[in-house]
Amino acid sequence: MKIDNINHYGDIMAIPFFAIAILYLYSIDYRNPIENILLFFCISGFILDIFFTFVFLKSRRR
Repeated sequence: MKIDNINHYGDIMAIPFFAIAILYLYSIDYRNPIENILLFFCISGFILDIFFTFVFLKSRRR
């Protein structure tokens, strides 16, 4: 594992934590505006991390 790729491995490790945060924030019955913003950013981060992980793993294959 090169030190250059440490941010990619951090992205891979963040995916389950984004999923847990999404489940937690979604299960709240009466969310305030801050929680809605957090939910939006968690969903965005989850999707982007999956995309960046896919790109990283695809580039390593070559």
